[in-house]
Amino acid sequence: FLEALTYLKAAQSASGWKKRQMKKCAHKTIQLIRGWAKNGNVNVVHYLYILDAELAVLNGKNKKAKESFNAAITTSSRNGFLHDRALAHELASAHFRAQGDDYWGNYHIECSKRCYQEWGCNKKVELLM
Repeated sequence: FLEALTYLKAAQSASGWKKRQMKKCAHKTIQLIRGWAKNGNVNVVHYLYILDAELAVLNGKNKKAKESFNAAITTSSRNGFLHDRALAHELASAHFRAQGDDYWGNYHIECSKRCYQEWGCNKKVELLM
């Protein structure tokens, strides 16, 4: 998961051949995780939503990104992955702020901080201040 996320985030600031290469590498890992989910591993479904959201951001599909971030937040919450819910909120905040939407950017960063704090990761909360 983290490998694919890293490739997608790096691709968002790259261009040309490098961007295509990073996107291709991310797709390999996404397909692996998709296979796990297809075989019944419900513990990775929220990862797919996060990766789908970041892929949508990379492709400029803002509506799809919003839907996927919301699905990631809902799924990680429902399945008890508090730290991944915090990450999904944090990534959503960055996306909305990059789009100039401070309302949703601020909303998601506040939710992220609450999740990290509930998880006991106070240093991360300080970093997000």
